Amino acid sequence: MEGNIKKLSVIVGVPVIALFMMVVMASAGQTNIKGNYALSGFSSCSVGGSPADPGIVEADYTFNIDGTGSATGVVRSIPTPTVMYVTLEFKYTVTRGDIEFTYPDGGFKIYADPDHQTYIMQWDKAMSHGVISPDGKTMTISCGPPTVLTVIDSPLGPPEGTQGYCVTTLAGMRMN
Repeated sequence: MEGNIKKLSVIVGVPVIALFMMVVMASAGQTNIKGNYALSGFSSCSVGGSPADPGIVEADYTFNIDGTGSATGVVRSIPTPTVMYVTLEFKYTVTRGDIEFTYPDGGFKIYADPDHQTYIMQWDKAMSHGVISPDGKTMTISCGPPTVLTVIDSPLGPPEGTQGYCVTTLAGMRMN
């Protein structure tokens, strides 16, 4: 009888332990991302004390499995017919579906043309956080409320050290 109880405890115990491990791993959520995401949304920035300039953002984000990534995009100003082209490189971490971004080489660079020939300026940071769905198919990322950005390089834009206050929210889906 005692031998049967030991066998029964092993037969029952192993699946219970395996189930527990699966629950723990599932609750940890996705910890890395690999793929391309198309995101769009709204941004509003006040630079150097000027009134906020709202715009529409469209961007393609690439996430690498090693925690690095890059993005290119377009910002279209609503009140004026201005189009700016942006690029950025970032590092990211994912914890339980929450994404945190850092910008070791500065935030994003702004260009006046789609071929990135006319460089305007660079901010010190960009989007700070976001969320990704458990299946990895949808994502939102945000900057705010509001995030203080500082110009770190500016051959054609506002002087270096100029601060901007931005609120940005983008949402989109995985493309591949």
